Order: sequence, then C-alpha cells, then structure tokens
Amino acid sequence: MTTLRIASLRTALLLTVLTIASLIGLGPAMAAGPPVGLGEVPVHTAPNAYGPGIWHHAKQGKTWYGSYRTFPDTSAYCIDAGKKSPLPKYFKNAKADTVTSARTAWALHEYAGSTSKDVQAALSAMARLDKALPHDHKVPPQKPADLGKKFAAAAKKHSTILAEAKKLAGPYTLDIRLEPVMRMPVLEPYAAPESTTSPDSWASDKTDKPKVLGTPTDEATLTVSLLSASGAQVPDVPVTLKTTGTAKAPTTVTTGKEPVTTTLQASAPGTLSVTASAKVAPQTVRVFEPTSGTRVQRVITPDTPDSVTDKASLELSSQPKVTTEISDQTPTPGETVTDEFTVSGLIGDHTVTVEHTLWQTATAPRQGIKNDDAREIGSVTSKNVGNGTHTSDEITVPEDFRGWLYFTETIAGDKATKEWKGIHGQPRETGFAPWTPTADTEAVLEGTSTHDEVAVTGLRPGSEAVLTITAYHVETEPAQSKKPDGTELSVQDFTVNADENGRVEIDTEPIDMPVGWVTYVTAIEGSDVNKAWTSDWGVPAETVHRPPEEKPSTPPEEPSTPPEEPSTPPAPPEQPENPEAPEKPESPPVEPVAETPETPASPAAPAPSGELPRTGTTGNGMLIGLGIVLVGLGSTILLISGSRRETD
Repeated sequence: MTTLRIASLRTALLLTVLTIASLIGLGPAMAAGPPVGLGEVPVHTAPNAYGPGIWHHAKQGKTWYGSYRTFPDTSAYCIDAGKKSPLPKYFKNAKADTVTSARTAWALHEYAGSTSKDVQAALSAMARLDKALPHDHKVPPQKPADLGKKFAAAAKKHSTILAEAKKLAGPYTLDIRLEPVMRMPVLEPYAAPESTTSPDSWASDKTDKPKVLGTPTDEATLTVSLLSASGAQVPDVPVTLKTTGTAKAPTTVTTGKEPVTTTLQASAPGTLSVTASAKVAPQTVRVFEPTSGTRVQRVITPDTPDSVTDKASLELSSQPKVTTEISDQTPTPGETVTDEFTVSGLIGDHTVTVEHTLWQTATAPRQGIKNDDAREIGSVTSKNVGNGTHTSDEITVPEDFRGWLYFTETIAGDKATKEWKGIHGQPRETGFAPWTPTADTEAVLEGTSTHDEVAVTGLRPGSEAVLTITAYHVETEPAQSKKPDGTELSVQDFTVNADENGRVEIDTEPIDMPVGWVTYVTAIEGSDVNKAWTSDWGVPAETVHRPPEEKPSTPPEEPSTPPEEPSTPPAPPEQPENPEAPEKPESPPVEPVAETPETPASPAAPAPSGELPRTGTTGNGMLIGLGIVLVGLGSTILLISGSRRETD
C-alpha cells in the first residue's frame, strides 16, 4: 500500500513538471535542443519603434507586417523576418546602400507615408517577398492573402499596390513636344502658295512630303507626357517649365492619364524653347545594416526621388497675311485712291514694310491671274507696319483712265519673316472706271423725210452697245433741255459693236417729215463696261424744220364784161393737104413777106346792168381763136419752106 502511494506521488509530480515545462516552452523537444527560431519578440519597452501594421503568429514565431520607426523621418521595412526588431539604437550612424527594385521603390515612394495598417502591412509584404533584395528570414514571408482573415483588407491593398507598381513604376521618360499652331486656310485666297513661281498661278506640289494645312502663327502647342517603364502615362506629377522666347508662359503643368497640352505664344520671331523637369519615384531602395546588436533585422527605406528632364525648341518666324480693300471701287479719273489693308500673323511687336502696287487693265481681272494687258499705275511703301489695320499713301488715277484697277501687296522675306505676295484680281481690292461714251449727231431733212446721222465715241473698244434714237415732233422751235417734249414720231434701237478706237457710226431709217420741227434724242444704254449717256432734247444739230407750203397772196380779177357768144359757132378750118416738095429754083428764092393780119374786132359792149354775164363760148371768141390758129399755121409753112430752100 505504501509502495502504491509513493508511485502515485511520483507520477503526479512528473505530470506537474511536464505541465509547467510545457507552459514555459520546455517540452519534450528540449531533449533535441532549442527550436531554430523563436520569432520576433515585441519590445514592450519601446512602443514607438513600430509604425502601423499587424502582428502575425507563425509556426516559427511572431512577426511584424508593418512599418518601423527606425529612423525619425521615414518609414522602414524589415527584410529579415523573425529577427530582432530594428530599433533605432541598432542603426546609429548607419550608412545606406542602394538596390535597384523599381516596383518596390515606387510602392514605398507612393505609400510609405500612409497611416493605414493595411497599407503598411501590404508594403512590408512586398519588401519581404522582393527577390531583388537580400534576405535572411527566420520566419518564412507570406502574401497577406495567405495570412488569414485578419489580413483580408491588407491582402486587397497588396493586390492593388502591386498592380499599380507594375503599371507605373520606372524608369520614366518625360517627353515634351512643340508644334506650331496652324491657321486654317481661308475660302478666299490672298497670296500665292510657296510652290508657285509667280504670284499669279497655282502650282501643285508633287513631292511625297506630307502637306501641312494652313500656315503657322505666333503660337505653339506644348505637349507634355510622362511615361513609365510599361509605357503608361503617369498622372498627377508636377512638371516645372522654363521657357524662352515666350510671353506669359505657364511655369508648371501636371501630368494626366493622357498627354497634357498647353498653348505658348511667342514674344518675337526666333527660337521658342522649353525645358521641362519633374520629380518622379526612384528606381532604387536604400538598404541599412545594423551598426550594433546581434540577430537584428536589416531594413529598407524609400530612396530620394529621381529627376527626369526634356527639352524642345521651335523656330518661329512671322507669317504675315494682308487683306485689303480699295478706298473707292468706282474711282474718278484724276482723283486719288488708297489701299486700306490689314496685317496679321506678325509675332509680338514685330513690324514689316509693305509695298503697294496699283495695276490697271482694260479687260476684267481674273482672281489669281495677271492679265496680259496689266500695267502698273504706281506704287507706294508703308514702313514699320505691325498687326492691325492701316491706310497706304495716295496714288493718283490717270485723267484718261478707263477700265479696272486693283492693288497688290508684297512683304519681303527674311530670317524673321516669311515672304508675302498678294495675288492679282482680288474683288475687294478692285475698282472700275467705266468708259463714258458720247454721241455727235446731225439731223438731215431731205424733201419730206428726215433721218439722223449718229457718230458714237468713247465706247470700250470691241464692246457691244445698244443705242435708242427717238424722234419728237413739235409745232414750235424747241429750246434745248434735259427733259424731252412733243410727240414721239419714231423710236429706233440699234445694237452695235465698237471698233478698236471705241467708235461707231450709224444712220437711222428715214421717217416722214411733218410740217414743224423734228428733234432727235440719242440714248446709249449702260452696261458692265460702258456708262449710260443720253443727249439733250432740242439740240440744234439734232433738229430740222419743215415750213408750210406757200399760197397765192390775191386771186385773179374776173373780166367786167364777158364777151358775147356767137349765135352759131364757125366751122372748123379744113386741114391743108401736104404740099408737094417744090422744085429746086435756078436762082435763090425771095423770101415772102408775111401779110399783116387783120385787126381783131373790138369786144362787144358790156351787158346792161342787171343782166347776168353770159358764160360759155361766144362767136367772137371762136373767131379770135381761129385766127390765131391760122396765123400760127401759116408761119409754120413759111418756116418749113424757107428751110427747104436753104437746103437746096
């Protein structure tokens, strides 16, 4: 019995010892020696040595997933899990080495200042798992996703930060570009293209070079992009800009998920340059070895940011453009015209000299083409001209000018200025002085008809004109006036073509000439080249007069006493037979002497008063008439006979 009790006490004592040994970590394994690592022991006497993070109890011991406050100004992360905590006392006067590890370096650069325990736990895991870094782990490192529910949030942060690091980690490329801002082409051309050999023709560019639409201005577009090693745009990075040759340029821009652009304006012709620089995440981390203590963890900290730079420059010259308008589009010969012109495209306060040439043509100008008959009237110079609207000096239009005139402008090219040559025939630069025809006319009266002879001068040579000639009749002599009067007798239209001297001559169709005055009015219809013209009414040269026919002043007197009529009319005398031809006398014949005719009887006494005179043939009248016939017949026979004797 006593022996059994002693055995029971010994067994109870052994169990108690084993239990106590187990509680203090001295189990049966002690027979084989102590464990490989006991893990990191929290230092309760230095609570400020730890930043945000999470403790993990591994099989090999505890380990801290989080940041350390080894250094006062930055977070530190252990790379030897399971060793002693990296207290500041172990790293006095420690010197850092750098190790290139772009992704870890980016993560620490971006998130080391976070106060989130999950973020810091994720960064600690990245440092322990980074194969680019040296390690002496006593507790195997693990991803936060493998550390249980307590690390669920840290696992999400770890996944996010790692994906961002793959996309946005360096090395980086800062890229800036300068491109001129182009002016869009205008609908109405003003200058000849560079490819032309003269300002009057458009030539096609047959080169294979890509064409740039428009012309440069005094502005340039600055494009800034920051690219990561993966080629992604790195956003939210301030970029410092230093510019020369610009006015009011920005000093900083911030990168974005797409290239960032801004517009720079040149202050003068010449070189516009930009130097850009940015601070970016480093590609390296700093590695610190402890300077005292044993089995103390090594740590890494973020390295200082890197700098990236780039430069761009652009040569800008003034690209002048001149738009103009002639001061008078219907100039009067002998008076003056000016060129109202607007200059644009000069950089800053740059000024140029503009040459203005006034041209004349007798044919309608065509835009962009110099007519064969174009002749220079004169030219003037506008010096020290900047952007804006100006007026040229005056040029006098010749007294005898008829036709079209227009301005062209020229700006000479140099290092700071691109040459400008205006084209011929711009509508707003063109004025027109029409030909001013007149007509010299002469009205002609021929018997009882009249017509008008018209000579027109001053027409544009070779042009067509329509003439309207109107005849007016009035009863009294007309007085010259602008307003026609009277009755229209005739309206005749003629379409004519002027000769090389601008002259035309026509005759109107004759019309009946009434008694009185007829005056002609000549009208020349206006056209796109000839001015309308109308003669006055009542011009003496265009007026003819037909007086009325003359009438007897007094009628013939009637006889006071009519002759008495014979009771019976005498018989008509017998017709004499044709006499035979007389024989030729031997001696010259003696011309017979005509007998003296009897004196006719005196007229009868007048009828008594109160009786009407008798009418018709009377006897005395018939006798007198018969006597006259017989005397005439005898004279005729004597003349014939005498002629025959002279012939014989």
